[in-house]
Amino acid sequence: MTRDDDADREEDAGDGPDPVPDTDPRHIDPAGDLADAVESGDLDLSLADDQDAEDLRAFVDAAERGELGPVDPGLEAQVRIARALLDDLEGGGGDYE
Repeated sequence: MTRDDDADREEDAGDGPDPVPDTDPRHIDPAGDLADAVESGDLDLSLADDQDAEDLRAFVDAAERGELGPVDPGLEAQVRIARALLDDLEGGGGDYE
């Protein structure tokens, strides 16, 4: 006779599929969460007095042209945040929406 916990041990022995975790570390995206907060207005950011909006536009343009390397979640979040900052500077209807 087999007990239920014996069956669990056999599944954990590597002969069956691994259980699905509650969260998949490949899909945790804190940078994307930060970009979401900036875009929604939950996190209010603005350029410092000594920062230039043209530098921010140049960054976005370079990222869009692929000059900053392959797009990854971090770069995508940075561009989203930069666009949100530019949109705020331009009154909400800028080119970077």
